[in-house]
Amino acid sequence: MKRPHFFTLAAAALLVNGILLPVPAVGVETTAQEAASYEMMAVPPPPAPGNCGAPYTLKTSGAEAQVRECRKRSGDIRVDGNVMDTDNDGQCAQVYATYNVSTATDYSPRACPKGTRIYFTFPWRAGSDAFIYLREFDV
Repeated sequence: MKRPHFFTLAAAALLVNGILLPVPAVGVETTAQEAASYEMMAVPPPPAPGNCGAPYTLKTSGAEAQVRECRKRSGDIRVDGNVMDTDNDGQCAQVYATYNVSTATDYSPRACPKGTRIYFTFPWRAGSDAFIYLREFDV
């Protein structure tokens, strides 16, 4: 059985002297020695209230997703995008998100077999930041 791959996208940024600086622009977040090869974190700036952020692409060896965060003027956030299975490996691809305020976890439909692309829009959730994951898993 293959080990599942988890890739994350977390929205956060620093505003320093009027310049938006991502911290870090792209980095690897490790919690254990073996985690380094299975989990990565990018830190893009969050969208302004009432707007959607730029789309981001997440990739694993057998999956790809384009995702973005949108914020209401009230500050609630949601994630939308698509996910595609890119490898004939018997696994499905899926995006899921957690939030900095809401305790909910939202899951896209599974994308499989190879070549299947699924579009999704998660519900509005309390918070200003979404943590977005792309995973592959055995069915």
